Amino acid sequence: MNLIRQEIKMSYRSFISYTLGLVILYTVFLSFFESFRKNAAMLEDILSNFPPEFKAAFGFSDVDLSQLSGYLSFLFGYIVLIGAIYAMKLGTTLLSEEVRSKTADFLLTKPITRTTIVTSKLATILFFIGLQNLIFYTVALLSTILILTDHVLPLWLFTCMCLSILLVQLFFVGIGMLCAAAFKKIKSVMPITLGVVFIFYILEMINASVMDPKLAYLTPFSYFKGSRILENNGLSATFVLLVLCLFVLFICTSYFIYQKKDIDSV
Repeated sequence: MNLIRQEIKMSYRSFISYTLGLVILYTVFLSFFESFRKNAAMLEDILSNFPPEFKAAFGFSDVDLSQLSGYLSFLFGYIVLIGAIYAMKLGTTLLSEEVRSKTADFLLTKPITRTTIVTSKLATILFFIGLQNLIFYTVALLSTILILTDHVLPLWLFTCMCLSILLVQLFFVGIGMLCAAAFKKIKSVMPITLGVVFIFYILEMINASVMDPKLAYLTPFSYFKGSRILENNGLSATFVLLVLCLFVLFICTSYFIYQKKDIDSV
């Protein structure tokens, strides 16, 4: 428990920054909805000059931005991206910080096991991720009701879109912890974080452009696309189960690797 408290104390600033970023981005873009709705025809004329692949890659082709549900599905595509960056960064940072700061050998001399260390890191990560999603859901729901008073919020679809943030974050938490356990030393977290997240995001853009169902399984950004949620009227049980299985697989592998990892003494 002391380890978890210490981890929370060391990581809360990043949590506040990313959570505020998510809330502010959502609120600002939500305030643009009326403009999008009123100028939907003009926007369609502009987008008609672009190739279908471009529109599909950036999420314009399969949603109606003049409808609140379509606009939210487009907006959540970028909200999920920011949430994924935070999750990847958190997973990579917490498990590798002792090695980077050269305090790992000191920690391992304490009467705690490596399993306890990884578990405390994972518990801290899940605490931050869970709290972030709870705060975002509450604030986003209230802001939508208050800003768009003349529109009926599709609450079920909105809830599914919010859950998609958490599910994608779990995937990248697993990837982040696996990278931290596998690499001997990570000097800088952000290059790895941005590199991994954007590789998966580019795969989603390619998948949206070529419409190949097989590519959808390669990236979590395809699992819970807003347009897919609208089409299925909810989350796909297959993809939810796939993400949870991958998360468990990544975490178990991280435990195994960290147990065998050779940590240099200072």
